[in-house]
Amino acid sequence: MFSKTTVIYVFLISLFFFPLSLQAQNKEKPKTVSIIGTGDIMLGSNYPSDNDLPPNEGKDLFQNVKTILQDADVTFGNLEGCFLNEGGAPKACKSGCYFFRMPDKYVNHLLDAGFDVMNIANNHMGDFGQEGRMNTVKVLRDADLNFAGLKDICETTQFEINGIKYGFCGFAPNSGTVKITEIQYAKKLVSALNSVCDVVIVSFHGGAEGKSYSRVTKKIENFYGENRGNVYEFAHAVIDAGADIVFGHGPHVVRAVELYKDRFIAYSLGNFCTSGSFSISGISGYAPIVKITTTAEGKFISGQIISALQLDKTGPVLDEKNLVVKEIKRLTELDFPNTNLIITEEGNVSRKKEGAENIQQSVKEVENSLQLHIATPKTSDNVAFSETTTNSTSDSIIDMAKQYLGLTYRRGGKGPNAFDCSGFTGYIYKHFGYSLGASCVDQVTEGERVDKDNLKAGDLIFFKGRSIKSQRVGHVGIVISNEGNGNLKFIHASCNKGITIDQLNISDYYKNRYVTGLRVLKENY
Repeated sequence: MFSKTTVIYVFLISLFFFPLSLQAQNKEKPKTVSIIGTGDIMLGSNYPSDNDLPPNEGKDLFQNVKTILQDADVTFGNLEGCFLNEGGAPKACKSGCYFFRMPDKYVNHLLDAGFDVMNIANNHMGDFGQEGRMNTVKVLRDADLNFAGLKDICETTQFEINGIKYGFCGFAPNSGTVKITEIQYAKKLVSALNSVCDVVIVSFHGGAEGKSYSRVTKKIENFYGENRGNVYEFAHAVIDAGADIVFGHGPHVVRAVELYKDRFIAYSLGNFCTSGSFSISGISGYAPIVKITTTAEGKFISGQIISALQLDKTGPVLDEKNLVVKEIKRLTELDFPNTNLIITEEGNVSRKKEGAENIQQSVKEVENSLQLHIATPKTSDNVAFSETTTNSTSDSIIDMAKQYLGLTYRRGGKGPNAFDCSGFTGYIYKHFGYSLGASCVDQVTEGERVDKDNLKAGDLIFFKGRSIKSQRVGHVGIVISNEGNGNLKFIHASCNKGITIDQLNISDYYKNRYVTGLRVLKENY
């Protein structure tokens, strides 16, 4: 039997803790949540040697963006490679393959930066076989960092933050992963998560790779003989099944974003932090941070795209010119002109307003289209053109063209690794919905002739070939700026210097060979 004193003591203790218990039970869930998504993360590789590991053991990789990554309820990234100090069975490779094997202790860099959940469904997770995969699972599990994406091992995960229960699953086309190509199975996993979670996040590693594959084709994408999935069909299917946010990656460049059934989709977040031998030149170095605010049930409220770049192997840095925002905005207007999203030049993402303001916007678009009827550009079958091209198109063209400065000239080269003059102009303009002819002789017939003094940034400029006596056009470039009096700068593919910038009034070679200027951009009329 308990003594009377003991009973009284227990009673008093219960009175003290009862209000605290009741308060915990009655604490309301937050009405909104914020979720950050980033792209591929590879923190250096210790294979075949330590030469591809970053300075200071990788501790500084996220230093320039850490405060941003930590400013959300949930922060997501795609772990492109395995954690393994040594060993493993390197994948079979004939030539030109990448092998990503990170030291186990580098997981602390992810924790320190603020990451809460990682996708491990991708091709490089299998670079060192099952030993690499299972050690990665162990390292992440020991670090209490949420993850998913491997078939039959960790297909989904659930976790709770601030009273909100999150579900997460990852997909890819690669061996050992939960397949992006098996859409019915993906819907089954998402539906199961949706039945027990407040917010469901889906990640996919899919689509073709490289600078030529920044468009969402809405078709199956095959690359290196492999079915990389129809990312558009997949994203819509998992949202139909209950997903609230879809973060894509895999092409190593950014792609468009979309709002579908009030749920946010990012079709590719590119390379975020890929230290080592992996290429980050030009648009491959675009490293967005996408922060989405939703209701506690996952419905989109607003978003922000923070523009960051990888300029070297020391991690992402903030981009004051907002190049990444401009690129995502441009691609979204091309691929999803009717999506219910507005992206500002500063990176703010909001839902289009309905009612009178939307009507005014439509009227303005009609007025613009009436003014832009001159020299409507041809469009190729696989490049859509948005009639609502913004005033930033010429700036974006110049920004993109400059990303290839120093690249090699090659006769007949159409990119992205080498160009001749017309191949370069055609490649750049194609990314903005304009289809130019294959040669400079073709291109000079495809717009409106413009006097040299009236040329604007984004116009084409034509020259004779090497022979000054020739009557034929033999070279073409893109105007960067025109300050008058012949102070005209242009970027072009020079057979001697590759992609370079020249100035007309200080180059006798080009000044004596100038033929004409041409306008094809709608905004320049």
